[in-house]
Amino acid sequence: MTFATDRPTPVARVRLALLVRLVAAAAVLALGGALAQDAADVPEDADAILDRMVDNLRGGGQRADLSMVVERPDERREYRLDVVSDGTERSLTRVVEPPREAGQAFLVDGDELFVYSPRLGRALRLPPSGRSDGFLGSDLSYDDLAGDEVRDDYVAEVAERGESSVTLSLTPKPTAPTPYGELRFVASLPDLAPQELVYYDQRGNAVKSLTFSELRELEDGRLVPTYFEVVDLTEDGGRTIAEWTDVEFGVEPPDRCFTQQALERGCDW
Repeated sequence: MTFATDRPTPVARVRLALLVRLVAAAAVLALGGALAQDAADVPEDADAILDRMVDNLRGGGQRADLSMVVERPDERREYRLDVVSDGTERSLTRVVEPPREAGQAFLVDGDELFVYSPRLGRALRLPPSGRSDGFLGSDLSYDDLAGDEVRDDYVAEVAERGESSVTLSLTPKPTAPTPYGELRFVASLPDLAPQELVYYDQRGNAVKSLTFSELRELEDGRLVPTYFEVVDLTEDGGRTIAEWTDVEFGVEPPDRCFTQQALERGCDW
């Protein structure tokens, strides 16, 4: 006695194999076309690449809570900060915790930098060179937090470009108020999301590295990092970790958030 089965005949198996190969080939061609289109969207010009990288880094106007940990060989400090930025050249940062540091505030307005001390009861204006100083004794500078110095103070050139990443060499302009001789800025391709920023002194020695991770995709497609780790590469050592714990991107803070009054009293909106 014989029984009918559902097994395909040899001819049917050959046809099925051919169909699978055709579908796979079509998928590869479609993927390749999409990748080629994405690659075509990446500009060749170093300035245009840098603009895209910074736009991804900044994420437009924002209002956020920032958690920051400063680690040194002999101590560890934790901070909670309130940050408001218009996504261009203005930002207001206030210390919320710890209590002994609460009330300190920092206002960046273009080339201007103001620091408010509740103990002194007044604001101090720092020189442009002060923007490269460590923020609250951390490895982050004021410019790292909210500045636009990589576009304003440096000349960009493409140093390396591979299939998955691009590296820009940023050299300071003659009048740039910076202690660094070069910055190397790395981003992934084709999205140009920031990955790493390495700082070199005037002798070409790497002195600080800033890595970006935990990317968040915005509605407009930008990939904004929300986790930052800064490592001191000098003999002193140490590192700083900063993380957006509660952040809203794409907002438009009112002008009153970037005034002397807001520096001293904060800006609720």
